[in-house]
Amino acid sequence: MSFAIIRNENHKIGSVPLAERHNERRNKHYSNQEINPSRTDENYHLKKPEGSYLDTFYAIREKEHLKGNLRVNGSKQSTILCEFVMTSDKAYFDRIGPERTRQFFETAYRFACMKASGEQYIVSAAVHMDETTPHMHLMFIPVVQGKDRKGQPCKRINCSEFWKGRDSYSRLQDEYHEWMTLHGFDLERGTKGSTAENLTTEKYKLKKVQEQIAEATGEIVEIEHIEEIRSKQLPANTSLVKTSDLETLTAAAKGYAAVKKSESEMQELKTEVSALRSENESLKNENAALSAKYQEFDYQFGAFYDSVADEVALQRENEQLRHEVQTIGNQYHGVCHDLETVTAERDTLTRAVQQQAVQIQKLNEKLTVLQKLHQALTDKFNRVMRFIEQMKLKEKLDAFLRPHQPKR
Repeated sequence: MSFAIIRNENHKIGSVPLAERHNERRNKHYSNQEINPSRTDENYHLKKPEGSYLDTFYAIREKEHLKGNLRVNGSKQSTILCEFVMTSDKAYFDRIGPERTRQFFETAYRFACMKASGEQYIVSAAVHMDETTPHMHLMFIPVVQGKDRKGQPCKRINCSEFWKGRDSYSRLQDEYHEWMTLHGFDLERGTKGSTAENLTTEKYKLKKVQEQIAEATGEIVEIEHIEEIRSKQLPANTSLVKTSDLETLTAAAKGYAAVKKSESEMQELKTEVSALRSENESLKNENAALSAKYQEFDYQFGAFYDSVADEVALQRENEQLRHEVQTIGNQYHGVCHDLETVTAERDTLTRAVQQQAVQIQKLNEKLTVLQKLHQALTDKFNRVMRFIEQMKLKEKLDAFLRPHQPKR
């Protein structure tokens, strides 16, 4: 089973350029046999620094208005950057292939952004594909929320506060493992309390020291073959040295001092590594015993995953139904509004109809009176006409009416 590996190293301002030379592949000499210079072109950035690491640090500090009483000179310097190294093992990357490997580091990068409280605090994220095992070096500024001297909220650079808590490194391992597995990478978390993680870290530091020694030794070799420096006719007890040669000699002297110091540190690290290797052997035996338990856990997890898959499907269906109910609810409110408008219009029309009905009723009553009057007049006219006919007065009536008819 492959493991989700993440380790952290804190950097003071003096060690930042050394880390940059390794991460950005600016060294000329590498004692690490795992580095294949012919594959360095395959390396890539998920975030590229804007200039050097220190230039990028100061640019971010100014842009984000980061506070912090940092000691950048002397022996007791403040930590200004943290470095995540994120990886697994070679067999795992060989199995998942190049495309999935890039997705692995993109997923790990998103975790680091979340852990660092935002991508804006990331200085560089370089993926190395030119070593035996692909891995990512991610440099970030440890930022915490604090208060300034006036008691106002502010963002501060404070590494100790950022990693506050005895189990902070253990929580980092837990959170990283959980993040990667949730995003589909079948990885195991290292045994809690194990020294295997420390062994990996010491190997990593040992590689860096060896690279520094190789780089410095290379510079010394270059100085030993300089033949351009010649004595010229000068006053007694005086020598002539080119400025460039003087700078080279100064750099070589510093490099030699660094080599001596690094050799001492490397010897101490070798002693620690030797002790850790013996502990690692016992851990291998313990791991073999745990493998059997893992098979059982894997079977139980499969059953658990199947049950959870049904629950997840139900949750998704429930979410879809909730969305549909919300849509129907919105439509219902719209219909209610339209109904209220139509009801108001209906009430207005009803009142108008009622008023018109009253007027029609009055008109009908007047019409009834007029109809009765018309009927009475019609009856009276008919009686008069019958009387005239009975009395044979029609001719007299016509003669009487003739002078009164209007002339045409």
